[in-house]
Amino acid sequence: MSTPGTVPYLRVVVTARCTLACAYCHAEGDWSTGAGSAGGLPLPELMDLLRAGIRAGVRKIKLLGGEPLLRADLPDLVRAARTEAANIDISVITAGAVPTERIDALFAAGLSRANLSIHGWSESEFATRTRRPGGYPLRQAMLERLMGHGRFLKLNYVYRGTGDDADLAALLAWAAGRPVTVGLLDDLGRDVGPDALMAALRRARGEWSTSVAEPDPYSLPTRIVTWSDGLRVEVKDHRLGQIAPWKACAACPVRARCGEGIHAVRLTHDGRLRQCLDRPELGVDLRAAARTGGAAAAAATWGRFVEESLA
Repeated sequence: MSTPGTVPYLRVVVTARCTLACAYCHAEGDWSTGAGSAGGLPLPELMDLLRAGIRAGVRKIKLLGGEPLLRADLPDLVRAARTEAANIDISVITAGAVPTERIDALFAAGLSRANLSIHGWSESEFATRTRRPGGYPLRQAMLERLMGHGRFLKLNYVYRGTGDDADLAALLAWAAGRPVTVGLLDDLGRDVGPDALMAALRRARGEWSTSVAEPDPYSLPTRIVTWSDGLRVEVKDHRLGQIAPWKACAACPVRARCGEGIHAVRLTHDGRLRQCLDRPELGVDLRAAARTGGAAAAAATWGRFVEESLA
């Protein structure tokens, strides 16, 4: 849990580059059309900013993109962050359409766990969603490799509507009895909603055996549903936007379509701290602070940003 004036969860866009082109990608609200290289900050600068965050209370780091595994020096970043704070939780979200040795290097460097985005379970659905049909064998190889590592593994599936029912059912059938958790996600662009997610699960697998709401200090409560064959699915069964940690949330002009369901700060590919997906103006240039005054100035800027912004 966080202490007053801190937000211990940081989502880091390490690169805005990606091998896929999924229509529903929100890219953490961090598109590469802004300042800076799409490949992300140079490693020394990025590590300085992460170090400032750790000193400001960050204890959970999620590495994102784009496709984060495209960044060649990502193992060095993980290793440095692990050295800075031995007990920190460091995870990655990958679409998996990259060589498997890249995830091996991350685990060797100190990665805690990984989430694999399932952009279509079948080969044909993968090709439709990603517009990159050649990536499917790589994704399947990455799934096998991740399972072989024996860490907690979540498979994230974006549900867009009833047209996805057959593909979702095939994924759930495969996952039953295997040591994976399926994270069923709302397509933010279509506003599918939690009721539609639960209905899709019922159509695919029938009524579940157990349903438990688990609190999450960083997010909306998570509904864990399980079936007698061992299938385990996580669903956020509240509406996104119900968490309103920032002062700006109260009068936000886009609150009705808020895509937020987490209590986190984001570090963009070009070194800005952001509060949310939808409001890029609600941020601070952490990279400029570090360049002007070093790590101490970056940590102070981080602290002020959070303290002044928190509701």
